[in-house]
Amino acid sequence: MTRVLLVDPHPERMASAVEEFVGESIPWASIEDRSLADIRIWFCAAPPPGKFLSLPSLEWIHTGWAGVEGWMRRPEWREGVTLTRTVGDYPERMSEYVFGYLLAQELGVVRAIREMESRSWKRWTPGSIAGMRLLVVGHGAIGCRIADVGRAFGMNVAAVRRGPVTAADKREGIYAVGDVARLLPVTDVVVNVLPLTRETESFWNGDRFSRMREGSVFVNISRGGTVDEGALHEGVLRGRPGRAILDVFREEPLPPDHPFRGLDEIWVTPHVAGVGTVEALAREFGANWMQWRLGKPLRNAVDRERGY
Repeated sequence: MTRVLLVDPHPERMASAVEEFVGESIPWASIEDRSLADIRIWFCAAPPPGKFLSLPSLEWIHTGWAGVEGWMRRPEWREGVTLTRTVGDYPERMSEYVFGYLLAQELGVVRAIREMESRSWKRWTPGSIAGMRLLVVGHGAIGCRIADVGRAFGMNVAAVRRGPVTAADKREGIYAVGDVARLLPVTDVVVNVLPLTRETESFWNGDRFSRMREGSVFVNISRGGTVDEGALHEGVLRGRPGRAILDVFREEPLPPDHPFRGLDEIWVTPHVAGVGTVEALAREFGANWMQWRLGKPLRNAVDRERGY
């Protein structure tokens, strides 16, 4: 019998959702159990515990997060252990976040709310994102969805991929990382979806911000560590970019006295763009559980060298 270690704030609810999806009972275990020596599978739907776990029989970890940089330092993910990450409904949720806030700015939603509160009637001409040039940096499952939605809104879309880029890719508007410098000056909206790795630490630095088009918008929904926050703050004050929509930060919660606070040009949200739901996490793990049971390759396995 293969026991499955489940770490989740509400383990009973998560366990029930997984079993409903797969149509069978699963022998669950918790970190409070006296012995975890026989655990081969760890479904870590929440952030992993602060203490390291002794799991000598471990073969597979499934994390409930899309980003996996925190696992790089954990001894449980050792040679011979497969780590899979969650994609779930993050592409849909995160693309809705991006365009929800972009449209809110262009349409003047804040102004509309203030007008309603004051019971006034002052018309204005809302903006539009149609025809804008969108650059998606990080063209994985989430980035692909953002690019598709951008096209549906009539935007001119380009994307940057860290892997190999073919001539056919370039005809579709997909470019290599080395092309970012020449793309930024002609881009209206930049969406950062890069994973946090050694190569992407502070990828968004003063040089790249200075190359952005004056008045452009920078959106970060991936990881705070990919951005030099001081350089971004200075860039916004200089108008390159002119605005920022930020959901992730190096320090979370974001301190009340952080320089990003209080600027009309910077919108801050508390890491809500890609919140995992029980249903989506259960489906993702459940699908891989069935792959495991059949001896088939697991989906969304992480490449340790690439960091995602």
